[in-house]
Amino acid sequence: MNVASVTNTSLNVLPGITNDESIDQDYAALIAQFYPTQEYKTRDEINAEDSELTKFKNDLRTKGAAVFLKELDEEKIKALVEEYRAKLLKEKEKNPEIPMDINKMVSDYKKQLIEEMMEAQKAEEEKKGKESEMLMSSEMLEQIQALRQDEQKSGIAEIGFLEQILSSSNQQSEDKSELY
Repeated sequence: MNVASVTNTSLNVLPGITNDESIDQDYAALIAQFYPTQEYKTRDEINAEDSELTKFKNDLRTKGAAVFLKELDEEKIKALVEEYRAKLLKEKEKNPEIPMDINKMVSDYKKQLIEEMMEAQKAEEEKKGKESEMLMSSEMLEQIQALRQDEQKSGIAEIGFLEQILSSSNQQSEDKSELY
């Protein structure tokens, strides 16, 4: 691109450039060619234009998280199985003398994938269970520590319940005796 082609460019062709009197229009046209401007869009506007994101949101809303994840796992398994089948077919084409029962091998592979996925889900559930137990026990520990701190501040922990009752009744009787 040369300077002559830039100066011959009309401003009507270049979007985003207004007729601003404070700058040279040729200079603005040159800048616009090298640095094209785009209309500002908010994140919501950009997301609204994304059809895949819209489809994902609708699927999640209509199906629910559990069904959506189940279907997603099924799609993953289906893709892995098809990939494995294609691999076996290529291998059989290369070595036709080797006997292979592709359907049985694919079926076994699919069962293996399902078992692995179920084991992973069980392990994740156990992990979540342990985490929640630890969280509950840590919350209880924090509550106990907070109670102890409150008791130490008020002095209740040092004096037993019975002593507190007796001391308050003693104080009341002493107050009455001072009045007489």
